[in-house]
Amino acid sequence: MEAVTLKLPDALEEDALLRLPATWDEYHSLVDTSPYTVQFLNDEIIVGQATRQHESLVIVLAVLLSNYFTDRVGYDVLGSNIKIAIPNQAGDFNADLSVVKEPVEYGTTPGGRPSTVRIQNPEIIVEVLSKSTRRFDLMEKLTYYKLIPSLQYMLFVDQDRPFASVYSRTNVPDEWLNHDYRSLDSVVRLGALELPMQAIYRKTDFTTP
Repeated sequence: MEAVTLKLPDALEEDALLRLPATWDEYHSLVDTSPYTVQFLNDEIIVGQATRQHESLVIVLAVLLSNYFTDRVGYDVLGSNIKIAIPNQAGDFNADLSVVKEPVEYGTTPGGRPSTVRIQNPEIIVEVLSKSTRRFDLMEKLTYYKLIPSLQYMLFVDQDRPFASVYSRTNVPDEWLNHDYRSLDSVVRLGALELPMQAIYRKTDFTTP
C-alpha cells in the first residue's frame, strides 16, 4: 500500500466522515495532533467532527451514567478522548462514552509503552448515532467491539429520532442479545442500570435540522 500524506483538510463537512488509507504507524503520527476525532480500522483512518446535537446528547448520557456509577466503587465513566483498543490492533476507536472497572488495562503505543489514553477492558460502550456515523457504528465498530473480552453492554442512541439499541453479552461464547427501544415511554436497561428514554432525550430537539 502506498503511503499517504497525512494532512487533513482545514475544515470538514458537517456530520461527515473522511476515510483515508494509512498504516498503524501513520495513524499514530497523526492522532495526537489532529483537531478532529481520528479513528483507525483495517488500514484506514476515519476522521469526523461532531455536531452540537450529538454533543448535547452525549453530555446528557454522561450525566445519567455518572449519577449511577458515582457511588459504585472501582467504576469510572470516560469521555470520547479515551481510545478503545481493539485486540490485535485491528482498530482503535473513540467511543462517545465508556465505563471501565478497576483495574484498568491500558493499551500501548507503537513503541510498546503503556498509554493511559487507551483502554482495553471497558464494560460498557455508548455511541450516539448520526447520519454520517450510523453505518460505521452499527455495521463496523459493533463487529469489532464484540471482540473485547471485558465488554458486557453496548448502547447505541440515535440523535435524530427516539431510538436506542442495547447489545448484551450472554454466558454463551460469542452470543449477544439485542433489544431495541423506540418509544419515549420506554426504559432502556443495561443489567441493573435503567435509563428512561424521556431522560435520555430531555435536551434533544428533533425538529433541529
